[in-house]
Amino acid sequence: MKSNVSLLRRLGAIIYDAFLAFSLVFFVGMIVIAIFDDIGNAFLYLITLPTVYLYFALSWVKGRQTIGMKAWKFQVIQHNQQNITHSQAFVRFTLGLASFSVFGLGFIYQLFNKDNLSWHDKLSNTLLIKN
Repeated sequence: MKSNVSLLRRLGAIIYDAFLAFSLVFFVGMIVIAIFDDIGNAFLYLITLPTVYLYFALSWVKGRQTIGMKAWKFQVIQHNQQNITHSQAFVRFTLGLASFSVFGLGFIYQLFNKDNLSWHDKLSNTLLIKN
């Protein structure tokens, strides 16, 4: 099955979700600091990545889309059109970070893939479709 979501639409949702994820991490961090008072920077970093992961994974597994994806009107599914699993969400999130951090090559790959899939879509057996 072929994805019908453009790279521009995908990047728009990423920017939208980045602001939301930052806000969520800020909120969770304030709660942790209020409870534990002086925790240090290392502990704060330890809660950042799991918080961001849970935002994305729960959004994808339960509702097929993050808030950014809702705004840009697309969703993530398996090739059989079912919701993605938690293991697919983990692979998608982990490889999505790698795709982005290696000069965005995982996303640029989408421009050359015949099914319009990025690296993390291809390797997690997921795809994006417009609503």
